Parts: sequence; structure tokens; C-alpha cells
Amino acid sequence: MNFTERQQQQMMYRLRCAAERDPDDEIANLCSQLAFELETPRRHTRLTEQDIQLIKYAVKKNYQPLKSGVDTSTFFS
Repeated sequence: MNFTERQQQQMMYRLRCAAERDPDDEIANLCSQLAFELETPRRHTRLTEQDIQLIKYAVKKNYQPLKSGVDTSTFFS
């Protein structure tokens, strides 16, 4: 799968928020790991089914960052 840089940033943002907020430690750790891995070149071209499901989960949950005042307009405008 190919994604634009903006789409990759959106995925990483949602995964990081899920990593911070999700009450299930296993899911939170998986989200954190995937967000980190997506920063490496071309990792987004090798997404597994589990990766895709995790991204969908993070997007569906729509968690917000713990730090208040984060400007998300650059990601979701």
C-alpha cells in the first residue's frame, strides 16, 4: 500500500494517541511500536493485516492527546 506523507502522519498521530490513552496495555504497546516503525522509510508499504486492523482501531477510537493545546489542524484540515 502506498500512502501520502500526510496520510502517514495522520496514521502515526492516531496510533500515538491510542498508545497514550488505550486502557489495554497490549494494544497500547502495539500502537506505540507501529507508530515508531512507520517513521522508517517504506515501512508503510509492508503493512500486515494486524497493522491495518490496529490502524483502523486507532482511527475509530479517535483518542485525543494527553497534552492539551495540541494543534491538529496540520493533520486534519
